[in-house]
Amino acid sequence: MKNRWLAVMFAALSLTAAAPDPVAWKLAAGPAKPVKPGAPFMVKVAAAVQEGWHMYGLKPMADGPIPTRIWLPEGQPFQLAGRIQAPPAQTKLDPSFGMEVELYEGEATFTLPVKAGAATGSQTMIVSASYQSCNDKMCLPPKTIQVEIPVSVSK
Repeated sequence: MKNRWLAVMFAALSLTAAAPDPVAWKLAAGPAKPVKPGAPFMVKVAAAVQEGWHMYGLKPMADGPIPTRIWLPEGQPFQLAGRIQAPPAQTKLDPSFGMEVELYEGEATFTLPVKAGAATGSQTMIVSASYQSCNDKMCLPPKTIQVEIPVSVSK
């Protein structure tokens, strides 16, 4: 019995070690040319989810999984200029929660409407995302990442 318990623990640790983060975030598109202070522009950030894994949609669900959240942290010369546009999420029955949930598999690209502040020159915009990834057997702890995007702001 003790050996079986050790084998189960080792297998669980191996699964966790095999996929430390099954979601890779990257800049999909930013402004192609310098932007003017106060002018709106679009930034696209993509999440590539490994096969067999998923992350949850942006919509919070009572007693459900932790939703994905994307934002611009304070203290930078950029701010959101509207609602984040998300691709349609899939609706599936999640056995871990025993309910239908919204989730993303494969790749999901989010479009952020952004407005530049008054600071000019080469700036770095930071986009933060928090999310939880799961497969059919387990969920990893929620994680927060940051993607940095170079933006040139000119008068």
